[in-house]
Amino acid sequence: MRTLLLILAFVICSFASNLNVAAAANTAYVLEETKREFTKLHPDAKINITLGSSGKLVAQIKNGAPFDLFLSANIGFADTLYKDGFAVDKPQIYTSGSVAILSVRGYEPSLNSLKNKDIKTIIIANPKTAPYGAATIEALKNAGIYDEVKHKIVESNSIGDALNQTIKAGDIGFVAASALKTKQMLQYTNYSILDSSLHTSIDQAMVILNNGKDNKLAKAFYDFILSKTAQDIFAKFGYKSIN
Repeated sequence: MRTLLLILAFVICSFASNLNVAAAANTAYVLEETKREFTKLHPDAKINITLGSSGKLVAQIKNGAPFDLFLSANIGFADTLYKDGFAVDKPQIYTSGSVAILSVRGYEPSLNSLKNKDIKTIIIANPKTAPYGAATIEALKNAGIYDEVKHKIVESNSIGDALNQTIKAGDIGFVAASALKTKQMLQYTNYSILDSSLHTSIDQAMVILNNGKDNKLAKAFYDFILSKTAQDIFAKFGYKSIN
């Protein structure tokens, strides 16, 4: 009996020290550092982060994926989960992001240059599932150039994929500005920040999911993301701090 209790205690403790996070692809780099700082406070924590476009992650969650916490690239996708009964509380904004125009082929990183006949491919994230892609389309329309350049647009699955495709094959691309603040990307300097007045603010929100309502680690990580320590990390990567 004693052995059985010890085994059950071990299983419970092990479960409690695991956290499954679904996160928008744009947070890939900032969460690496945030996770490192968090585990200094919780050395036994095992945080598993699954990255993807917010829309596709929502679909996985609604289909039973066992995530405890969801970090969306906008409020809408997080709010959908709350309204449909998959999240514990209303969404909490944790940061705001920016879109960057990047070219590794030497083209001027501006909206006006998109009309250049030499530019054949414009890489963006899928606007239906990736908020950064939706912001890009909105900006192109508000700038009055969408109809002129839409035939050049190539959609990627996520904002992370958009970055990879822009570097590997695209003439120019719209990517998360935060990615360009990482050590791996410092070599790519031919970029500009998209005028934020051309699109709806990319306010990113998170929710604790039903699967994580009894997981203390989920609440701890949720609170840590809102802390000054984490917000300073987000700011370092070019995000807007909420503090």
